[in-house]
Amino acid sequence: MYLKKIMPAISYDAITKMLPTLCSNLIYGRMLNKDNHHGPLFLTWYLTFDCNLNCKFCSTHDIKRNYAANMSLEKCLELADEIAKSGTRVVGFTGGEPLIDDRLFPVIRRLKQHGLIVYIVTNGLLLSAKAADIIDSGVDYITVSIDSNIAEEHDDMRRHSGVFEAALKGIEKLKSLRHGDTPQVKTTTVLHAGNYKRIEGILDFLSGYADHVSIQPITGGQANGPHGKELSDIKESFYPPEDEIRNILKNLSTRYPFLKQKYYRSIPDFWYNGARLKDVACWSPFLRLLVYPNGSAAHCTTNVCMSSVGNIHEASFMSVWNSAEMKKQRELIRTGNNKCLCWTHDVAFNALFASIAPLKYLPVLNKKS
Repeated sequence: MYLKKIMPAISYDAITKMLPTLCSNLIYGRMLNKDNHHGPLFLTWYLTFDCNLNCKFCSTHDIKRNYAANMSLEKCLELADEIAKSGTRVVGFTGGEPLIDDRLFPVIRRLKQHGLIVYIVTNGLLLSAKAADIIDSGVDYITVSIDSNIAEEHDDMRRHSGVFEAALKGIEKLKSLRHGDTPQVKTTTVLHAGNYKRIEGILDFLSGYADHVSIQPITGGQANGPHGKELSDIKESFYPPEDEIRNILKNLSTRYPFLKQKYYRSIPDFWYNGARLKDVACWSPFLRLLVYPNGSAAHCTTNVCMSSVGNIHEASFMSVWNSAEMKKQRELIRTGNNKCLCWTHDVAFNALFASIAPLKYLPVLNKKS
């Protein structure tokens, strides 16, 4: 099943519950661009852009000036109810560092009362301290960012001494407390010039701790996301040599089959030959919504033309999802007039849906342009 590629431990019952929302998203969003009676299948919630680290490739401390958190716990809980009522099935919390926010676990508990799948992306510094809350609240997946198998190297990249050790101890504590295999623990390694030659050893090392391992490309240029560093700076400082990284990923895919997926195979294209990705359609506005700390909502962090589609302080969740601005942006994308390429880890499901052959033949009906 395709969804098991991005959530390996997901049950078939959970997948079955996703199907009505998925079908509605594809028909009313992608095919017709009309009001949808279901909300987005996936929701990414930036509860805060505050962070206890200051990673070299991240701009979260800069972007939080534009998205200051102003949502009360009461409003967050109301939004959680709206999200669940809409038919959204998966909610992910990222930032910033979500574990530093006191609203996180009350909101997760509310979402879990509605039966939603919930995941957290964390740097791991507070993982031990929050392990009991993670278990008790019912979180399904935890993604921990670890970029090396050498403590000093990871700590230098994250600009914080001790974060490597804290993350590994946190994973061990979480696994010792969990019931069965929930939450599933995955590590994600940011691939860059400083670690690409040792990526096999890094994945081997992390496989001894996590249930699943993964990588993502170093990236920048996100106007409305935490990876907003200038692309020129990122390329000069962090891009590995093209031929070498292609060979490394190809050879490593025999040991780590997930690297055979289109998303991972195309990382060098994302860095060096973006035009080769033109055949990969964007599914973001039809399947996904982002909620920012100030209540603003969007579906894209990178393209400045894909601005906010509304604010949940001013309209209901479903009104934002079906707003005129959202429909305008959907129209640009579904008719191929968006003129943008995006291959960030945030929209890795673009590659997933690109691999589902029947979706390539979905008609685009009721065109406005």
